[in-house]
Amino acid sequence: MRIAFLLKGVLLFFPILGMAGDYLWPTDATRLLSGTFGETRSGHFHSGIDIKTWARDGYECYAPDDGYIERVIVSPGGYGKALYIRLKDNRVAVLAHLDSFHGRIASRVQSEQLSTKKAFLDLVLNPGEYPVRKGDIVACSGHSGTVIPHIHFEIRDSSNYPINPLLNGFPIEDDVAPEPVEIAFIPLSPGARVNGSAEGMIFPLAPDKGNIYTVNDTVYLQGTFGLGLKTWDRGNYPHNKNGVYSISLYLDGKNLFESRFDKLIWDQTHWMYEDRNYRLSYEGNGVFYRLFTFESTEELSFYHSENGGYLTVEDGVHTCVIQVRDANGNRSGVKIILKGSETPENPCSVEKQEDIYIVSVDSSYHQRYPDAELLIERYNPYGHKEAQVSKTLGSLLNGILKIKAEKDNCALLLRVIPKHGPVPPPLLKHFYDPERYPKAAIRVIPRHFSAGVLFEIESSMVLPPSLLLSLEGEACTPLDWEVVSANRARTALIPPEEFETYHKLNVYDYHRNAWEMVWNISPHVVKTAEKVSFRSEDERFGVVIPERTFFRDVVFWIREEEKGDDPQGGEIVSKIYSLHPMDQPLNGVLEIALRSDPTYPYHDQTGLYRAKGEGKWSLVRKDPEPEKDYYRTCTQSCGTYALIRDLEPPVFDEIFPGDGGHYYLKDLKKAWIKVSDNLSGIDAENLVVTINGTWMIYYYNAPTQVVSVEMPRQLPEGEHILQWIIRDNAGHEQKKIIKFHIME
Repeated sequence: MRIAFLLKGVLLFFPILGMAGDYLWPTDATRLLSGTFGETRSGHFHSGIDIKTWARDGYECYAPDDGYIERVIVSPGGYGKALYIRLKDNRVAVLAHLDSFHGRIASRVQSEQLSTKKAFLDLVLNPGEYPVRKGDIVACSGHSGTVIPHIHFEIRDSSNYPINPLLNGFPIEDDVAPEPVEIAFIPLSPGARVNGSAEGMIFPLAPDKGNIYTVNDTVYLQGTFGLGLKTWDRGNYPHNKNGVYSISLYLDGKNLFESRFDKLIWDQTHWMYEDRNYRLSYEGNGVFYRLFTFESTEELSFYHSENGGYLTVEDGVHTCVIQVRDANGNRSGVKIILKGSETPENPCSVEKQEDIYIVSVDSSYHQRYPDAELLIERYNPYGHKEAQVSKTLGSLLNGILKIKAEKDNCALLLRVIPKHGPVPPPLLKHFYDPERYPKAAIRVIPRHFSAGVLFEIESSMVLPPSLLLSLEGEACTPLDWEVVSANRARTALIPPEEFETYHKLNVYDYHRNAWEMVWNISPHVVKTAEKVSFRSEDERFGVVIPERTFFRDVVFWIREEEKGDDPQGGEIVSKIYSLHPMDQPLNGVLEIALRSDPTYPYHDQTGLYRAKGEGKWSLVRKDPEPEKDYYRTCTQSCGTYALIRDLEPPVFDEIFPGDGGHYYLKDLKKAWIKVSDNLSGIDAENLVVTINGTWMIYYYNAPTQVVSVEMPRQLPEGEHILQWIIRDNAGHEQKKIIKFHIME
């Protein structure tokens, strides 16, 4: 009854609208949103709302109130073409991704571009120089700086901080509650386990009654956890998956944590990666809102917390409730039953007697969980499953199961899965001679948590029985690891301070009568309050980590990677180096440098690149320093870096008007060309478009890679010459001359 009352009380919450004037909605396109305030964007929180324009350009945009235009931006990415309007109440309205400006401001922008022969600008205007009245047309909607047409709209307070438009004079119609989708349990202490897992778990949420969602079973916890919630708000448009306004967490009726997006502080907007759990997103799990803080996040303006949101449950049953709300007061609830419980060891043992495998189950576990499922899987040494046996523990005679051993070259994986209670880790038992089979390829995946780092071990075959993980420094300490599946294992969480004593982590495998190192790193503890620097073992790659670069203490290392295939259209001309931890976001920037050969003849075509995955790379530094000894840059993420020479110029993919085409002037409002470049990317600032030899104002939209120009309205009948000169950041140039005819 207490929980039902709590849910009912919270679900009656309605946000209070901020005080605002009688603003005008900035467009007649729609009042439907494709993006909400505070939701996830690349590297920052979304500082406004996105208004749907049905994937079309050209809707009129209005001044929401009296005021004046104080700033205009034209950029190939980001906001694209944007207007900033200072309103009479001293707030600022921002309209972005526009197709064109209107009236006197359009003429001013054009004049600036023609006089400087520069297509992109950031123009700050004098107060009152370009006044507007409420309802004046100031622009037309578009998709500059983005792919899908829409209007990005912001309202900022008098201090220029973004505030939630839906709570400050720009409401929408919305009677649909947010939809909770998944809940993540994230370990915050060494030894923490959820349902037996040391790496955390993600549970799907199922609708129950009304707008209440549940996990279909009890969740068993050991240690301290934080929660992450995947949720979205569809609003009154079923295809939406927008961000939510606020989330509150309760344990046994006590409020532990709330995040609420009323306002953003510019200095905190990069905390988006922390708030949306970067590691879960990096691992491909999607966006999860954080429902707990770290010490360094307690002062964030959008967090309100009693104990940091940490979940530490004692023995017995506990109830966790989460409320999710949108800015219109629609709300949903999540209810989860938690139980404090230690994770048992695997209760099974197995031995081979002649042609029989004898599986024994611990008698106390057998009696306590007679309905538990005993699952035995047989794998050949190459990791392929050959057979499976499933029995309930209650069906075993005295807790013993006998299985015929058809051959010796196999491994048995034994799992016990209780209907209730934490799941013990699997047991892997080898019944083959590893010397008879090829050596397994081992891959080690580090995973950072707030309490430390664990390492996952993946094998191309069944996990070798002799695998050894060793922390080495002044002494050597073997690392315990537990089986997850037939070819995957993991260590426990290792606190960062452990690496202050041990400076090597080596992985060995015993094969062909010898121990062989199959993987190794040289980890270092990076403390947030200290500035440190490191070099690769060959001293050709270095990194400087200023203080407070990471959000917390992390384990850091540089690793030299094997050189694979060259990227399409390029050549890797250095070793490849990776910076870890890749699954942690940065609070600041890393300073990196890669040594080059000063005598190398192609520096003008070479740059420092970061791997994007799937054989693709992105340019992060175009030129070396003057002495050409190093390529240096600052980067906002760890990753994999190399020097690459760009060998090919940009490519023209599509073009309008076509060569030799005949057109009526009324049908030729814009000329455009779609371009692509495999490596260094288009040099947006240095393109040239001319018509009959006259320089034209162009716009390059970086996300769509389209260059466009507004065609003159007074082209006479006859032949005209349109020339496109496209350059990439490696200095390659591509020209295209189009001859077309204007008909009467």
